[in-house]
Amino acid sequence: MVLRILFALLVGFLVGFGAAFYLVNSGAGDFVIRRTEAVQDLERRLREVEQQRDQLGRALEDVNARAARMEGAFGDLERRFRGLQNEVERGRPTPEEPRPPT
Repeated sequence: MVLRILFALLVGFLVGFGAAFYLVNSGAGDFVIRRTEAVQDLERRLREVEQQRDQLGRALEDVNARAARMEGAFGDLERRFRGLQNEVERGRPTPEEPRPPT
């Protein structure tokens, strides 16, 4: 009787080890793991985070484009200011200054 129990335990252990080894090395184990609720929840959260990352990437591109436009506008304004400053330094009368009588 004891010999039958030990033999059954040994066979059960070997069959369990073989089944576990098969599940680890084959794609069947991946399918079993994917079906769990915790893994599905993690996959859902991962998709949400990827969507947020994509939205932030688009927002960053928009900010970069706006900064480039502002930089160009500031460069144009600076050139205009320097042109006006050069005119004043050359001694040209500006419309605000009274002209000397001729």
